[in-house]
Amino acid sequence: MKSAKPVLLFGLWSLVFGLYSCKETPKHSTDITPSITGKQVYTDSSSSSVKVYNENGKVCVQQSNTYYELIDAYEGSAKIPLLLKIKKTELCFADSVNKHKVYEITAKSVMDTKAVEWSADFVATDIQFKDNTLLAVHEANDGEEDFLKRFSLLNGKEVFSSSYGEVKVAIPNVKDKRFIGYTSQKAATNPLKELHTENLLGILRYGESTAPVNSFKIVLKRSKVSTKIPAYTPDITLVSTSESTTIIEDGKSVILMKADERSQKADVKDFSVKLTFYYGDDNESTEIIIPVSNDQLNISAAKYDREIFDIQLF
Repeated sequence: MKSAKPVLLFGLWSLVFGLYSCKETPKHSTDITPSITGKQVYTDSSSSSVKVYNENGKVCVQQSNTYYELIDAYEGSAKIPLLLKIKKTELCFADSVNKHKVYEITAKSVMDTKAVEWSADFVATDIQFKDNTLLAVHEANDGEEDFLKRFSLLNGKEVFSSSYGEVKVAIPNVKDKRFIGYTSQKAATNPLKELHTENLLGILRYGESTAPVNSFKIVLKRSKVSTKIPAYTPDITLVSTSESTTIIEDGKSVILMKADERSQKADVKDFSVKLTFYYGDDNESTEIIIPVSNDQLNISAAKYDREIFDIQLF
């Protein structure tokens, strides 16, 4: 008599396989887009493009890319989230790189804290978001100095510009900063040329994160040393005139220790900006020292050699 074990085992395996095959196979979705269930208040879309063409026998490449950034702007202590749409267009030849780009930026607030909407366009090498501003840097070529511009995040307007660098004024726990900087004859894009001012050496500017404050032309007079004064940015430092101000970063920043978010313009004082121009083979120097009072450059109290410089309101 034949054994029944093989038949029994076969039946058991069939039953197990049948039960397993009846289970629902998990579905693997390739859609990773998060679902949106709330009320839609704003929508936008964009695309990138590239053009390759021949210009005077050289292959030219134009690339346009659009992307979005969500950043925080501040009005006082109130935070205002902004959605930025940034279109960046680069133009270069196939055998060389152009580091400068055309930026077209639009901003829109995405919450009910405050309605903010603006647009700005400019040429720059790179952009950053610092000190409650949009910082656009135009990188220098050989023999030039970098040129930077700052735009308010609240309205998109230009509030400050300078070559090479800047010095900053800070109030504890306040996002906004004050900026002091000098635009030289060596600044990239040569912004002084369009002013058509004879013997113009540079522009000194004072600005805030939200608005420009005041600016001055520094003009060279005819003197024994005028031809020796360099065309590049002088050494700029901040000097404290009171214990209420603390100088840091080797004179590049000042903190108003007794001020706070409720401070008024009259509280921004007790320090000066010093410009040191080095010249000649013996490294001689001459200085311009301008105090800050009532939150602006006080040119009436400035100290400088009037045989070398003339300082005019810009």
